[in-house]
Amino acid sequence: MIGYIAGALTTVAFAPQLLRALTTKSTKDVSLMMLLCSTSGMLLWTLHGILINDTALIAANSISFLLAFSLLGLKLKNDCSDFILNLGRKPQNFGKDSLSSRK
Repeated sequence: MIGYIAGALTTVAFAPQLLRALTTKSTKDVSLMMLLCSTSGMLLWTLHGILINDTALIAANSISFLLAFSLLGLKLKNDCSDFILNLGRKPQNFGKDSLSSRK
């Protein structure tokens, strides 16, 4: 019973943040590192729950994973898409800003 209560509380913890990100269309105040660690941890807890056949672990962490993964997807889409799309390319104004700052 304690496992189900703990699982429900940790699962519901990501819901307000996800709802806020969806309504405001902003994820700038959400830590990317926290999302990566949390999402990875939840996935591993789900796998552990499967291995030991613990329904509470499987249910809570699979739902938490889906919520956190959705928030991670929004974070990458909103805040990191320009970075990801421009990997390996030089910035278009490369050199211009650095020259003007030397004057």
